[in-house]
Amino acid sequence: MFLFNLTAAEFLALFTAVSSFVVMLYLLDRSRRRHVVATLRFWRQSDLPSRRKHRRKIQQPWSLILQLLAILMLLLAIGQLRIGSPDRASRDHVLLLDASAWMGAGGPNGRPLIADARAAALRYIRALPSADRVMLVRADALATPITGFETNRQTLAAAIQALEPGTAALNLGQGLDFASQALRLEARRPGEIVFAGVGRMAREALGELPPLPANLRVLPITAGVENCGIRKLTLRRAPADPDLWEIYVTARNYGRTPRTVPLYVLFGGAPVGTRNLSLPPASDISTTFQFRTKAAGWLEARLDSVDRLPADNTATLELPAQESRRVVVYSSEPGLLRPVLSANRRVEMIFAKPSDYKPDPKAAIVILDRFRPPVPVAENSIWIEPPAASSPISVRTQARDVVLRWRSEQILAAGLHTKDARIESTEVFSASPDDIVIGDVEGGPAILARPGKVKTAVFGFHPMRSSLRYELATPLLFANVLKWMAPEIFLRVELQAGSVGTVTVPLESDYDPSQVRVVSESGAALPFTIRDRVLRFFGGTPGIVRVHLGDRELVYSLSLPDIADSAWEPPKTVRAGFASIGGFESAARDIWQWLALTGAFFLIAEWFFFGRNTQDRPFVPKLFKRQASGRRKAS
Repeated sequence: MFLFNLTAAEFLALFTAVSSFVVMLYLLDRSRRRHVVATLRFWRQSDLPSRRKHRRKIQQPWSLILQLLAILMLLLAIGQLRIGSPDRASRDHVLLLDASAWMGAGGPNGRPLIADARAAALRYIRALPSADRVMLVRADALATPITGFETNRQTLAAAIQALEPGTAALNLGQGLDFASQALRLEARRPGEIVFAGVGRMAREALGELPPLPANLRVLPITAGVENCGIRKLTLRRAPADPDLWEIYVTARNYGRTPRTVPLYVLFGGAPVGTRNLSLPPASDISTTFQFRTKAAGWLEARLDSVDRLPADNTATLELPAQESRRVVVYSSEPGLLRPVLSANRRVEMIFAKPSDYKPDPKAAIVILDRFRPPVPVAENSIWIEPPAASSPISVRTQARDVVLRWRSEQILAAGLHTKDARIESTEVFSASPDDIVIGDVEGGPAILARPGKVKTAVFGFHPMRSSLRYELATPLLFANVLKWMAPEIFLRVELQAGSVGTVTVPLESDYDPSQVRVVSESGAALPFTIRDRVLRFFGGTPGIVRVHLGDRELVYSLSLPDIADSAWEPPKTVRAGFASIGGFESAARDIWQWLALTGAFFLIAEWFFFGRNTQDRPFVPKLFKRQASGRRKAS
């Protein structure tokens, strides 16, 4: 017999304090004696305070005994007195329940695999001794504890029944590491690590599986599932035609028999293309489609496959609209600039005479060829050989027969490698510290850009009327300036529907590390790593992730389930099933409920025998009536 919630010293201290207080109340006499007189005429109010008289003898010993017994029973109930010896043989276990995407498939019995895993987990915890504690852990790409070490079987059963399969693949190695650490750091007496699930993992995770712990037990789930599904859906604009979408679909046959499955591609519910895919067993097949549109909408790839895992038969992406940016050119010789500016189909070129100038709020960029507008320019503007008196950047001097040198360290001069370009005549500008010098001559900058809310670029000479007319540097120069003022014109967008987990992004050789950003759907930055021109990040939940790479943006829709392609076979040395689930049931039993009822019985008995109106109760013994009567007389 032992106390579970209190130590013996704590129990004795509480009982002594409470019982001493009750005994003091019984020894304290605050009563006044009653005198019977004929009249109150000769009595007057006394000014003396009433005196307290402490009793030297307890008048109601049986009442005191009943109250002390009630206090004793209630304190024993609070201390949770148990019959038997303290349990020193209970163990702590960690139950890993497979909640990967594969567990959402239907099993051979027609039920989802997760239902079989739940049933196995419930059977295991019910077979354990009641004193054993169990920690429930959700096992998929990350090991997530659902409960702490818990003895309440109802709490564990409710947590098991509430577990649903996710969209990530299983990483058993990470789950086993977590379970081993939990037993090492938090368990009072380590027990078993139990895994209930199918155990299908990615080939990489299977190769990185650590040595299995000696206390591992596996509750295997039968999963002979034949399944075909979409692994990846990618859309990108054709380099030669920005109105043309190139669609890439990758499907996989996870089963052991070859299958032929129809594949449909739809845009806004209308069919775009269809194809029959012949899928060999345990293999991937990729196919392509082309679709021309400028409109925004939803594109869906649908695999018409009858299997037990329909979640991976459909992939959907939202296509953005193909928007163009208006560039207005005011020039008296538009034929000079037209070949340079019309190469990009995402630029809507509008040529007008200088006399027709008017502010255009819809214009992204305004190009002013050798004239000054009558009103200030409110848009991003490119000034070509502006009048010296009205130049947006002050002209320092006029230089003749000079050599133009490119500032290759500036981003606006990227790719400009023409050497010894001789300029017959050019304006030389006065640059401020914030200006970006693109090219300079002897005496100062001849081409520069000024950043700000409204961006401005000035050319001291006309490139198409100089020796640069036949140089490759001229279209690159205008492309750099247009990209700096309106970067969305040159932005390349690639859409991809994939699965949650680790995402690998190959990078181009000329990527700028300072411009690489990975942003989630909520706008939060996600951590990533770059090694050997390969970017990797982890998306643990379904959603949209954007990878910004300067003039390239990759949009990942992590919506497909990550179906593992490799099956883990536990070694024969690992315990499997429910045989020899260790431990003995504890011999200690809880009796606090009976102690609480006994304490309540003593309190009721004390009130019945020594409460008010005791004399009127026929079943009260005479001894108790005398004591109660004496107490009432004293009061």
